[in-house]
Amino acid sequence: MRTIELEINWLFYVISLSLIWLSHTAFSTFGIPASLLQIVTMLLLLFVLTTLAFSLTGKRFLHVDKVGVSYSCFGKTHYIHAEHIKSIKLRSFGVLSIPEVYLDNGTVKRFLSWKMTREELNKADTILH
Repeated sequence: MRTIELEINWLFYVISLSLIWLSHTAFSTFGIPASLLQIVTMLLLLFVLTTLAFSLTGKRFLHVDKVGVSYSCFGKTHYIHAEHIKSIKLRSFGVLSIPEVYLDNGTVKRFLSWKMTREELNKADTILH
C-alpha cells in the first residue's frame, strides 16, 4: 500500500510564532496589564510549541493512502474514508499553502500545520480515485 506522509509546514509555525510576538508587542502599547498579556502570550506559545513538538515526535501526523486520510488531533486518531472524499486541494494564502480535504457532505477539513506539494497532491488524487 502506498502512503503519503505529509511534512511539517515550517512556514506556518514561523508565521504563527511571529504573529504571537508581533501581537504581544503591539498590545503592550495599549495599556493592557502586563501580567494578563504575559499569560495570554504564554498560553498561545505553549499551544503552538506543543503541537510542533507532537509533530516532531510523530504523535501528530497526516497520512493519505488508498483507504483515505488519517490524522491525529489532540491525541486521537481520526479517519476520513476515501468514499467520503470529494477532492483534495491546496489553498494558498500568500506564501502559505495548506491542504484542504473536501467531503461529500459539504464540509472541508483544513490542515494548517502540514505541507503538501503539487506532486504529493497529484499522487493523493491517483491513490484515492
